[in-house]
Amino acid sequence: MTGDNLHNTKLSQQSTAVGGERFGLPSFEDHTFLIFGYGSILWKQNFDYVQAYPCYIKGYDRVFYQGTCEHRGTPGAPGRVVTLLPSADAEQRVYGMAYELPADPAVLTQILGDLDVREQEGYDRVSVDLFEMGEGEVPLPLGQETGKKVVTLCYIATEGNSDYLGAASVDDMAAHILRCAGPSGTNREYLFRLAECLRAIGAVDEHVFAIDAAAKRQLREQAEPAAVEDDVKPSRHSHSNATSTVRGQLQRLSVNKRAHKAGATPKYDGIRVRG
Repeated sequence: MTGDNLHNTKLSQQSTAVGGERFGLPSFEDHTFLIFGYGSILWKQNFDYVQAYPCYIKGYDRVFYQGTCEHRGTPGAPGRVVTLLPSADAEQRVYGMAYELPADPAVLTQILGDLDVREQEGYDRVSVDLFEMGEGEVPLPLGQETGKKVVTLCYIATEGNSDYLGAASVDDMAAHILRCAGPSGTNREYLFRLAECLRAIGAVDEHVFAIDAAAKRQLREQAEPAAVEDDVKPSRHSHSNATSTVRGQLQRLSVNKRAHKAGATPKYDGIRVRG
């Protein structure tokens, strides 16, 4: 399924209806739903999923242009987080992970409701098409076993929302991120974990990596090298380390692929990651 009939599904269009109708989406019973994560969802899902797939979408740029007052900043000092903007290059890739959601309509309703609250700072829910990692342009093969149509949802903050900060120089964005923090943690932790997750799946994002490098350089110049380690390295009891989280997702994908080839049914492991 393409995104033509699902694009720009506004959060305000929700009603008290049950199932897909509540969210302006097709029937939960007849479709398989996935969430494409390109920001904090990569290491902090906070929802159950059946399987995670490294992949990419086309025609967008991932940029640190969205302001955040509720997660990585405050109303007086909003932080910067990523959003997706249409790219001038239709072939431009944004790499991330797609999370296949459980088929249970009640679970789906809970997950989408929670995500709509989590992403309420200027984000709209849209649909995207997924492609496999690699040099070619191969659609991610999903839904073939069940015969269900696949809908992949993604949250994107558009330029017109009230929290949008827009472009700035790499050094200015890095400095901005270094001085901000909010209820979900420091803005620098968000930046460092995002860069770490992308490296873990073998993805390159020049924009993210440039800001990551600039922020770390500024910390070194400020004689705060330990700050980089503290924000990237997990605590002894932490389960939110970006690299281990993504690697765990990839390992489960490999195990399920082997099981499927052997004729077994991929197991739903009810993963819930809290970060």
